[in-house]
Amino acid sequence: MVTDLVYHDIFVEHVISPGHPESPERLRSAMSSIAAAGLLDDQKVNLLAPKKAPLSEVYLLHGKAYLEGLRAKSERGGGIYTMDTSVNSYTYDAALLAAGGGIEAVDRVMQGDSENAFVLCRPPGHHAEYEKAFGFCFINNVAVAAKHLLEKHDVERVMIVDYDAHHGNGTQRSFYSSKDVLYVGLHQDGRTLFPGSGFPNEIGEGEGEGYTVNLAMYPGAGDTSYDQAFSQVLEPIVESYNPDFILVSVGYDGHFRDPLTSLGLTTSGFAMMNSRLKQMAISYADGRVVCFLEGGYNLEVMGMCSLNLLQELAGVSVTSFDDENKESDIASQYTEKLIEKIITDSPLL
Repeated sequence: MVTDLVYHDIFVEHVISPGHPESPERLRSAMSSIAAAGLLDDQKVNLLAPKKAPLSEVYLLHGKAYLEGLRAKSERGGGIYTMDTSVNSYTYDAALLAAGGGIEAVDRVMQGDSENAFVLCRPPGHHAEYEKAFGFCFINNVAVAAKHLLEKHDVERVMIVDYDAHHGNGTQRSFYSSKDVLYVGLHQDGRTLFPGSGFPNEIGEGEGEGYTVNLAMYPGAGDTSYDQAFSQVLEPIVESYNPDFILVSVGYDGHFRDPLTSLGLTTSGFAMMNSRLKQMAISYADGRVVCFLEGGYNLEVMGMCSLNLLQELAGVSVTSFDDENKESDIASQYTEKLIEKIITDSPLL
């Protein structure tokens, strides 16, 4: 079977403002690296242009009045939500196509038309909340896909892994009271980075208590800490939860060269996570995994890591990149204590 690469040209037409870090160049860099490696001509990769998400499905995660306001702002040619999150005339359509790409990707995996998928989209989604555009995000793409899986397919348990450097506050909030979705976030500690949430004591509520897991990493945490997190938390918890489908919010802003964050991952660290997430899907979810682009603001890193992810998903030879970075002792020690707390507090571990 093929790996779907979900992409639409309108994704690069959405512009927040000149010079904004969440720029069209991010996708251009990713697509350039993928094309240069010959993957667009590889029989194992299917380039898929998405359709817009049905509003009836988006309304399950976002308020009607909010979406109508987003549409109106785009139709007027633009508008501002916050100091760093604004729209242009393409934003509404691009956001619906990004969410629709996620729906189409999970449908094709469930129907056996593809093995897995990478939704290479803009705008990103994991900060968007029910009535709120936030953190460069407008529609929560991964949350829409998770809800679609639960509502439209024979799926009872969805696991969302979010390894963007910024906590996926919108995704967490969407399923905070549900045991049908296990949310696991690996991100920089919210005391040191936007959006200031995602702490270890945020574990869900009601029926969802224990189904939110936040690994809030110390600034400088890198490959060693993330390897520990996978070995001691993610791999045991996926065995315990036994998901029917895995969704991944992919953010390359945890790289040590990212201009907006303070983590210490290398491209090898991202490659390690991608490989293990695919193996987790094979072992527990019949290989069903769909990845969604969120953040990452160093353009060279965007290209390298997007290529690596698609190569991993498609099962083709993976390009090796050399960008070593030594993790600080204090970050490693903090991670050990953090993992001890997560294991103590989580009913799934």
